[in-house]
Amino acid sequence: MLQFCVSQQVNSEKYFAFKMTGVRVYSFEEALYHTYHYWQESADDLLSDEMITWVGELGYSYLAARMKELTHIEAFMERMLLFLQLIDYFSKMEISELKISLQAWEEQREWEKLKERADFFAQRGEPIKALPLYKRALGYEENPAILNNIGVVCMQLRNHTEAVLHLSRAVELDKNNLSILLAYAEATILNKQYVHANKALELAELLNPNCADILFMRGLMAFEQNNYVEALSYFEQVWQLDKNIPMYVYKIVEVYITTRQYNKALTILEQVKKRDGDYYSTLSDVYVAMDDIPAAIKALNRALEISESSGSDSKLWVKLARYYRLNYDLERAETAITTALHHAPDSSSARLENARIKKGRGRTRDYQTAVLEVLKGFKDRYRSLI
Repeated sequence: MLQFCVSQQVNSEKYFAFKMTGVRVYSFEEALYHTYHYWQESADDLLSDEMITWVGELGYSYLAARMKELTHIEAFMERMLLFLQLIDYFSKMEISELKISLQAWEEQREWEKLKERADFFAQRGEPIKALPLYKRALGYEENPAILNNIGVVCMQLRNHTEAVLHLSRAVELDKNNLSILLAYAEATILNKQYVHANKALELAELLNPNCADILFMRGLMAFEQNNYVEALSYFEQVWQLDKNIPMYVYKIVEVYITTRQYNKALTILEQVKKRDGDYYSTLSDVYVAMDDIPAAIKALNRALEISESSGSDSKLWVKLARYYRLNYDLERAETAITTALHHAPDSSSARLENARIKKGRGRTRDYQTAVLEVLKGFKDRYRSLI
C-alpha cells in the first residue's frame, strides 16, 4: 500500500540537524526514520525546542503542539514510542521490535548508557563530542574502562597532561590490564614523562614480553626524543613481527619524512598490501614533503575515492583543500573545503582552512568572519569541557 507524506510540498531549505550524527533532515518522515534507526544518538534532540520549532516552521503546527505535550512525559521509552507514532509511518511490528531494544537499554546503568554514546563519537573520530559524555559517565561510576577512554580521547585532543591523570588512575584500578598500561605509556611519552613511560613499559613486558606494541611504544619514545636511528630500529622490528598492521610501517614513513629520506619512505610504503584510504593519505604526505603537490593531490583523490564506499572523511577533504591551496588552485580548494564543512560543519580544522582559502582569494571580510567562527568554535568547545 502506498504511504503518503504528511506534506506534499517540496522542502529544500528548512532542515533539522541531529547533533550526534550530524545528519540533516528536510521532512518530518526523515526525522522519524533517523530517530527510529539512531534512537540512542537522537536522545538529546528528541522533542527539543529546536526540533519542535522546526516542525512548526514546516507548517505542521498540530504536530508541533502534540510534540510539546509529549515533553511532559518523564519516561524516555514512552516519549520515544509516542513520538514515532505521531503519524502512521511505522508498522506495529517495527514499533514492537524497537520497544524491546528500548527496554533492554533502560535496564542498563546510567554510566553504561553515557559510555555507549561517548563510544559512538570516539569511533567516529570526534573526541571533542565524546569527552563530555565520558566525564558524565565517570560522575556515576569510577571504573578503568571510562578512565581509559577519557585518556585516549584526551590524547587525540592533544591534552596529554589530562590523559596521564586519568590513565594513571585507570592503572591503579586495574594493574594487570595490558591495554590500559600501553595507553598510559603512550600518554606519558607524549607528555614527555619518559621515566614514567619506561616503568609502564617494563610492567607491560612482565604481562606479555612478546607484545609488538611494547616495541612500538619504545620506538615512539625514541622518536619523541628525536632519536630517529633508535626509533627506526624499533619500528622496523615491530613491522617485521606483524606486517598486517599498516600503522607500523606508516610510523617508519614518518621517520623517513622527518629525516628527509623520501625515496626510502616511498620504498617502504610499497610493502603495504592493504591499499586503503590511509595508505594513499600517507603517500600524499610523502609527496608533499618532496614538494610534489600535484602527485600529493592525485594520491589524496584516490584516498577519497576509496573512502566514499565507507563514508565520507571530512579530514581527507580538509587535507585536499590544503593541497589545492598550496598548488594555487583556490577554486578547487574552495570546493573541497565546502565539502569538508558539509560533512563536519563544526570541525575547527575545516573552518581554519576555509579561512586561509578565503584570505588567499582576497576576500578579506569573509576571511575575518571565518576566523571569528573558528575562535567561537574553540570557546564553545572549551565551555563544553569544563
